[in-house]
Amino acid sequence: MRLGLTACASLFWLTACSPDSASRAGKACHADADCRGLTCVAGPESSADLAPLPLVCGTPTDRKAPGEACAHGSECALGICVLAGACVAPCSDETQCGAQQRCQPVYARAGNNALQTLQACVAMVDPPAGSRVKIEVQKHAATGKRDTLALPGIASQTLFVVEHLSDDSWPIPDASSTCRPPLCTQKLQVRDAAHSVLFDESAIGMQASGPKNPVANGDHVNPVTVLIPNGPRSVKSAAGYSLTLQSKVAGDLRLTTLSRTKTGHQLNLNVYYVGARDWTSTGDRGPMLLADALAEVDTILGQAGIFIGDVRQIDVRGKLLTEGTPLPDEVNKGFMPIKERYGVYPWLPELWKLGAGAGNVALDLFFVSDISVISGNGGDVGAISGGTPGPLCMHGTPGSGIAVSTDMMLLQNDPQAMARTLAHEISHMLGLFHVVEVDGSVRDPFDDTPACTIDHDFDGNGVLDAQECAGAGGDNLMFPTTSRSSTTLSAEQQAILRSALILE
Repeated sequence: MRLGLTACASLFWLTACSPDSASRAGKACHADADCRGLTCVAGPESSADLAPLPLVCGTPTDRKAPGEACAHGSECALGICVLAGACVAPCSDETQCGAQQRCQPVYARAGNNALQTLQACVAMVDPPAGSRVKIEVQKHAATGKRDTLALPGIASQTLFVVEHLSDDSWPIPDASSTCRPPLCTQKLQVRDAAHSVLFDESAIGMQASGPKNPVANGDHVNPVTVLIPNGPRSVKSAAGYSLTLQSKVAGDLRLTTLSRTKTGHQLNLNVYYVGARDWTSTGDRGPMLLADALAEVDTILGQAGIFIGDVRQIDVRGKLLTEGTPLPDEVNKGFMPIKERYGVYPWLPELWKLGAGAGNVALDLFFVSDISVISGNGGDVGAISGGTPGPLCMHGTPGSGIAVSTDMMLLQNDPQAMARTLAHEISHMLGLFHVVEVDGSVRDPFDDTPACTIDHDFDGNGVLDAQECAGAGGDNLMFPTTSRSSTTLSAEQQAILRSALILE
């Protein structure tokens, strides 16, 4: 009897043996529910790249629990270490995961640098200590048309993240709609007697000042993120807010609310090497160019009292680089480089999903070989962020990261230029918009950032550049075009950066 109890023991609980539990030992499984008292763990190691990870019914070891950092499955109690660098537990659906977890496809580290596929329970949010998190699913909240979502009142700065649970498509062109992601924000209003409009997409234009509280829209903005307050003219309301959203598919929405009264100074990074030329995990901060650039980022963001903290480095190897995650055959080209198709980058959401299960408080950076240019969008693409702000403290969503065109940076071999690009995109992820768009339109909500209007377009090409806007925003870190000297931050910009909810 003692042997039977030992065979049915778990690291996290002890269960009595069912009559046929012994017969399940070593049998294939997808989750604990398949094991009748045993636990679904990694089976005999295989080195077949991109094959399903073998899972069998067995017993955990006394090693690391799900969520703890790891380099290989042998370090984990269940034998499964995800690409993002943490132990995970397998699942078939979300009913087998915790209340604030989701069941998501991930890649496990296997033998000979192979990656193998499975579904695993991963945290929806990995916030700093002292954060308040609320996650709720609103059934049938999207009608496939225009809908209004109620956001609760706030007492401190709050990030709202809205995910469409019934539409995970990448933005195929749709002639009937200008909204290509699953959700697009139309309007943000305060729900009180004044009905103050904080943001109206239809009103964005050439005004000297932007909306009271801007919200990002764009072909690659998914999920929707709303940071309140974001700017000095915004409103902290106990009455709450109304968020008007446009969707294409009816279904459920998930609203995640993240807030904190304490502020931090340290920004941790997860750095993924995804086909960047000769770049692999090196030292504490990566290859020399990256390490030197991060030192410059410390100087730039140091204006706001922010410095780069821990840097976790992850090497992505094997077939995943060239085959990518499953997409329609006509676009299945992998992650090196990130290519344009139909006016978008269909691989970006899949790239950023690779961070699922990281389990730490960190921003995810993905160093790819190159990012192709979308026709009509100007010059070379140095980097792209997943949102303004991004879905902070949420790994593995379609917007959870920054993609960097590394070969371009290596060709320039200029740490200061690379630092400006990294600091610019990091600042987007923390909540800063461009001081002005290249066409002269304004989303920036700050009163102390210089306004460069379209009448500064001295060469008449319809595009503002840093030289034309010298003395009028061209030297600001959040000017949209690249300039090594564009590194300054206004006091109000610094205040938003300092309050970022991901800082420790």
